[in-house]
Amino acid sequence: MTIDLAVILGIFSITVIPWALKFLIGLFNDKFGTKKFGRRKLWILIFGVYAGIWFIITGFTINLQSSNTILDYILLYALMWNIGIAVSDTSLDGLILDVTPKEKLGKVQGYTWAMNLFGSPGGGIILGALFLAFNAIPLLFVFEGFLLIISSIFPFFVKEKPLPEEIHVWKNMKTIITKGKNWKAFTFSFLDSIPYGIVTITYTILILLYAPNSPNSGPVTSLSLEGLALEVFLIYVILGAINGAGVIVGSIATGRIADNNRRLAVYIANITYIPFLILCVLFRGPYILGGIMIFLLGAAQGALMASYQSIRGDLSKQYPELNSTYFAIVISCLNLGQSVGMAITSGLIIIFSSLFNEYYETFFFIMLIMAGFQFLSFLIFYTINRKEYEHRDILQKINN
Repeated sequence: MTIDLAVILGIFSITVIPWALKFLIGLFNDKFGTKKFGRRKLWILIFGVYAGIWFIITGFTINLQSSNTILDYILLYALMWNIGIAVSDTSLDGLILDVTPKEKLGKVQGYTWAMNLFGSPGGGIILGALFLAFNAIPLLFVFEGFLLIISSIFPFFVKEKPLPEEIHVWKNMKTIITKGKNWKAFTFSFLDSIPYGIVTITYTILILLYAPNSPNSGPVTSLSLEGLALEVFLIYVILGAINGAGVIVGSIATGRIADNNRRLAVYIANITYIPFLILCVLFRGPYILGGIMIFLLGAAQGALMASYQSIRGDLSKQYPELNSTYFAIVISCLNLGQSVGMAITSGLIIIFSSLFNEYYETFFFIMLIMAGFQFLSFLIFYTINRKEYEHRDILQKINN
């Protein structure tokens, strides 16, 4: 079996579409709730269970032996999972904003995104390796489904704010969409996330292709897994776990900086991340060097997310009746950017692969384009007035 990177990224770009519609989910989440459970918890539970059930259905019905149809199944199932998880996640974002004071938002966002981002490459991939080792991948989906259902119960242990007497959805929505500062936030969020979804994937494949004694024997845009699936996947698992560890370090450290100085945290993150995108092509082997670099990549990604998320949270808190909607609009822009980034990268791989003989050449020019998106995102962020998100003591020092 050969996994073609362009095809995989094309599938990803479709399955993340529900995440680009989070702003619609946020409207319903802000408007409808109960006095007993508030505005967030039931949405988290119902759609968390829905996603969990689809994972369990996947485990019992997917046929891994049928390589001709496996990608079609993955496309369908992943779309169903993401519908449920997107709704539940939007509600969880609103709950975090409701209960977290401004002075702790950077730290909380740092911890939240550290766990979120580590769970994907670290927890998910490590679990995948364990189940693959026992040739029990269908059971992995069943196990993940039960984990989703169980995790949906935990928010009920958090004390939520009382349900507002009246929520002026359309009045607040009109205010949100007519202010230029908000469109700056939406635009820089969209551009910031274009590189995010694909950098780790494409860099990991660079390491796998060019490390000494690489088990891969396929063409430069794919990984050939015939007879080597477990060996290749285990290497991918280790690199994913290292990347996840970097995410945790970067998120937590930068979240603490953001609680003291929001803009400084953004500067540090971008100064680390943008040069990495351009220069990382030089570090493609051996595995130990690739591991160090992918850790630094994770730290830079975590720093970016924690610093920007604290600012997005500050902007959301300006609309207490629709904070979940505002934050969901921003996250919709993030997820739309990831979907667009994957689609762009899929096309660029096809184009550059016809021009260059080596994957690292294709990778370099793709990263150059991604660095451009990241820098443009930073420039747009810089135009937002610091008074909209910065701490009062920092503003006082600037004014003095």
